[in-house]
Amino acid sequence: MRRLLIAIVVAAAAVVGLSPAQAGASAQMLGPSQNVCANAPIPTGWIPTAYFDWYQCGQPGTIYYNAKTIKDVTDTSAGGTVTGCITPPPPAGFYATALSYSYDCEISKTPNGVLNNQQTLTNLNGLPSGRTLVICGVQSAPPGWTVVSVVRSYLCVYARGGGVGDNAVSIRKL
Repeated sequence: MRRLLIAIVVAAAAVVGLSPAQAGASAQMLGPSQNVCANAPIPTGWIPTAYFDWYQCGQPGTIYYNAKTIKDVTDTSAGGTVTGCITPPPPAGFYATALSYSYDCEISKTPNGVLNNQQTLTNLNGLPSGRTLVICGVQSAPPGWTVVSVVRSYLCVYARGGGVGDNAVSIRKL
């Protein structure tokens, strides 16, 4: 997909007389995502979505990938969801509402595959009063919300194939 997008940009650039470098047709993904070296800090409002080896970040390691793809989620609408790798903390106002496994989110080249490593984040910012939602983890309610109850959710099981105990909270917007 990335190569197709780069090819489109290069073709469009040729029509308007730009070189591929001027068009931004590097190995970076277009749009609200970009590739950075694994040791680069994640900007506020961004989440990692994949890990991989990228020679622009040096010689690939033997244990860990040396690059990551990050995505800007600041324009996610109220109640909208985004999926990314589990890394604390998520952007302000975003809470995990489901956990899953993705090979793309394995930072190690020898994944154990036992723990879910990907989360669906829901933007709670701007939701109307009275709205209820289940968020993963037994935790306090976010500011402006109240905990209705502690619940069990199959969407919030951290260990793949693990049992379901009290692992989430139902919350309501005040």
